[in-house]
Amino acid sequence: MLLKTAPTIPENMSSFSAIAAASTAQWEPQKSAIRSALEAGVYGTMPRAFDTAVTARRIIQGHSYDGTIEELDLRTSYFARHAEDQKPQEKSLEYTAVLITPPAHLSPPTSGEKPEPIPIIMMENHCPNHSVFPDVGISKPEGTSLSCGGNKFLRALTSFFFGRYIKTPPINTILSRGYGIALIYPSQNFPDDAQGFELLRPGPDPSHPWGAIGAWAYQFSSLSNALSAQGYTTTIAYGHSRYGKSALVAAAFDPSIDGVIAHQSGTGGASLSRGKKGESVAAITRRYPHWFTPAYQEDAMSYDQHHLLALIAPRPILLGNARRDVWSDPEGAFKAGKAASSVYRLYGASGLSQNTLTDFTPSAGISFWIRPGTHGVVKEDWPAFLHYMDAHFR
Repeated sequence: MLLKTAPTIPENMSSFSAIAAASTAQWEPQKSAIRSALEAGVYGTMPRAFDTAVTARRIIQGHSYDGTIEELDLRTSYFARHAEDQKPQEKSLEYTAVLITPPAHLSPPTSGEKPEPIPIIMMENHCPNHSVFPDVGISKPEGTSLSCGGNKFLRALTSFFFGRYIKTPPINTILSRGYGIALIYPSQNFPDDAQGFELLRPGPDPSHPWGAIGAWAYQFSSLSNALSAQGYTTTIAYGHSRYGKSALVAAAFDPSIDGVIAHQSGTGGASLSRGKKGESVAAITRRYPHWFTPAYQEDAMSYDQHHLLALIAPRPILLGNARRDVWSDPEGAFKAGKAASSVYRLYGASGLSQNTLTDFTPSAGISFWIRPGTHGVVKEDWPAFLHYMDAHFR
């Protein structure tokens, strides 16, 4: 039996609750209400005030990559209110990022005086940092899961099903194009299991307890905050699948993030939730109850995912997809991109200018990429991601 595939042209372009704004002056006042509704109905309350400090940094020697590798120990804190009569209490957590930057000659001066700032692609990885770089000497935090670890059979099996770049991106290729990478393992602090994450609820606000998607989005913002303090002024949030959802949420709530690559983000990410194909809201919340706030239900939503995309305008977004990944609903993501484009045009950006799912336009404000195949990160994906990066950040 043949697997279903996404269409080349969507059946229709309707989306629930069209965005009504004829100017930025009409749109800007709507953003606060949309964010509040998405917090209450989908992701839970996001931290409003937080700070991230680099507490230690280590240069990694003796590796074979064409750049500099550092480990950054980070401490981040946000304020949480757990009772009406309490003042917000400071909550803190610590995690480690691996920062990889290209050689200086790959970031040429723009004026002859100061070097061009290196754009940093922030990545949330499905595997611990030390298993992404098993032979480099990255430290292994206590208690960190050995998923994607040293077992060659498991590594090969993961790559077979989800692509050669599901665990480790093409680092030297990215460096050669003049981009840096900041990689974190979000489950180091916010575990991706219902029982483990439940201990970390309610998050910043008990009236709208956050889910793991919101918590991981907060880590993107925390990392961007730390990188900015180190002089890296351009940050792009990249994530695949569940972390693609988090990348979009982070950028929608944090204007310091300059762009997004959300690959196969699906339900709760770029794909419309109402009347959708593929994974339904009921299905995703049943299988992953810890990902979202408990109020997340299709019929209760006053907004949909095109509003999430519109909150990012006019910053560029790439929506990655695969023809046979109908569970992630590429058609729904395309419709959401089209519906959000009206807001991009208010800022003079093009929005999603493609007429079909296959007319990849990397320079558009919302760019839609689709390839053959299924769910994962494969060799065809990163050239498309880098074309998008070159169009907007080089």
